[in-house]
Amino acid sequence: MLLYTFLNENAPHKEQHGAAYELLSYGLKKLYGISEYSVETGEHGKPFLAEYPEIHFNLSHCKGLAVCGISGFPVGVDAEYVRGFDKRVLKRFSEAERCFILDSDKCQENFFRIWTLKEAVGKYFGTGVLPVLKEYSFAFDGENILCGKAGDMIFTQKLLHEKWLVSICTHKPENEFVFV
Repeated sequence: MLLYTFLNENAPHKEQHGAAYELLSYGLKKLYGISEYSVETGEHGKPFLAEYPEIHFNLSHCKGLAVCGISGFPVGVDAEYVRGFDKRVLKRFSEAERCFILDSDKCQENFFRIWTLKEAVGKYFGTGVLPVLKEYSFAFDGENILCGKAGDMIFTQKLLHEKWLVSICTHKPENEFVFV
């Protein structure tokens, strides 16, 4: 399940972060009846619930949005506000990804379609985005997200209000986006 909430676009980072954790609390209570828990972090900073190893979650927040993915499988989630980007980052993308971005009339949106997917993979593994930038290459066939190295990972992506892109990497399709 992916929970999300909109925030004031000028909300400070601390408020965005807090909103993501409020979504986690809400989701754990709603899905599992859990109200008491503690969050710990793994070797590379990925958060987890030590008391409930069967429950996986991941958080993300950006200008105006907080999200929380909760699953019975490992999960990585990224959310980004669609905006301008530094084109120097594209040198870390595949040639096909660069063409998809630069040859489009939706250059910024397409950049963040790919960026959030790469970030979601990095968060899925708990390594961050840098190790996966070149290793995972994405393409699109209509609504289908293609990744040659995906293994048993499945990707879901949603554009919210033409402003925010949210990508999820897990083991089952995430069709339930719940606004809280």
